[in-house]
Amino acid sequence: MKFGPLGWNKRYEFNDSDLETSISNMRMFIEEQEHIPWDALRYVCGKINFGGRVTDEWDQRCLSTILNAYMDPALLTEDFKLSTSGLFYAPPEGPLDSYVKYLVDVKAGAENNPEVFGMHENANLTFQDNETKKILTSILEMQPRSAGGVGKTPDMVVTEVAKAIEEKLPGDFMRRGAHPDSFLMRGPVMDSLATVLIQEMDRYNILLKTMRYSLAQVQLAIMGRVVMSAELDLMYNSLLNNQIPDMWKSPIGPDSLKPLAAFIIDLLQKFEFFADWLKLGPPKSYWMNAFFFPQGFLTGVLQNYARKHRVAIDGLNFDFTVLNFRDKKGVTAAPEDGVYIYGLFLDGAAWDFKEGGLVDAEIGEMFTNVPVIHFRPDPNLVRRPADYDCPLYKTHVRAGVLSTTGISTNLVLSVQLPTKIKPSTWIMRGTAMLCQLSF
Repeated sequence: MKFGPLGWNKRYEFNDSDLETSISNMRMFIEEQEHIPWDALRYVCGKINFGGRVTDEWDQRCLSTILNAYMDPALLTEDFKLSTSGLFYAPPEGPLDSYVKYLVDVKAGAENNPEVFGMHENANLTFQDNETKKILTSILEMQPRSAGGVGKTPDMVVTEVAKAIEEKLPGDFMRRGAHPDSFLMRGPVMDSLATVLIQEMDRYNILLKTMRYSLAQVQLAIMGRVVMSAELDLMYNSLLNNQIPDMWKSPIGPDSLKPLAAFIIDLLQKFEFFADWLKLGPPKSYWMNAFFFPQGFLTGVLQNYARKHRVAIDGLNFDFTVLNFRDKKGVTAAPEDGVYIYGLFLDGAAWDFKEGGLVDAEIGEMFTNVPVIHFRPDPNLVRRPADYDCPLYKTHVRAGVLSTTGISTNLVLSVQLPTKIKPSTWIMRGTAMLCQLSF
């Protein structure tokens, strides 16, 4: 299966026996009952046969939506189409030659066509991009460590990269000299977002110390002053191949799929965000990608609201309002309750500023910017059924593991976005929001 749910990655394996089991169950239901039990078919296939293999709730939602599209009573009508182009449909009853012709036509049109899965044409571009990255990664891993002829040696390249990164790193974050509002006390307790700032500063200080030490050590190892350990050798290769060293990755560093050069630029912007917060006071809007632990930041927002309005935090949920600001420059003041969030990206859709809702992305437009969103706590929130429940991830991999707190390491939360198109369309498109891109 080339195109998988949510991000078009091959994440689940299904063999021929799985398919045979499903067909056997379907035949049993159809032959033993007078009418086709569509609900039972969808449940058996989606929740039992395949559902046990699909452990992620968002992938399970995608699987159920696909089954609902295919296992529909309208499938038995002559004018029912499985795709918007009309290429995919259930062929009408006829002679053998008509079925053969149908299969030949579908095979010719289905080559590299994700439409049958309800996906956008960009899904094929995503697949090709992923395959290209795999090939390039393999080539990088096989390149020789020694250099012949003229040009820089690998040792020279790694030394230059290490020195360049060292020079760009700022000093540790210090509470001394901070703006009075950065660590504001609200009665006997500190403001919840101030606590979040302290925690983020501590995490970034650990990362800064690790980066300075490892960069100095790898340069000493190149000069022969310290032993080139296995850990330093891996870092050497990473710096040479423009990759993030493993010792800078989670849990020491923030989650990122960027190449090293883009990672450093992104990291310096995160340092700047927290430095401004520290020196100038709480910002009018917040950059979600800057946080090591965005779930903790959002919990801090809920805590502030609960203390201010004297309500139980367990009964609070976020309501989301997408503003007509393309970036943080349009924000002139912080909201009365909640926070403004900027810098998010849409994968699998675009935002219509005129109509204020989700629309199809242009062909070749893989990611689009999301306007500023107001995250506002609400103790009496009622979800709007017409909205699309859009998952927000840190990176485009989307797969995460549960941390010790029971929270996914990659999924942040779901955001309800208005749309005039059926939410099931966006589920099949794998539409999601991302905190950062991979380039």
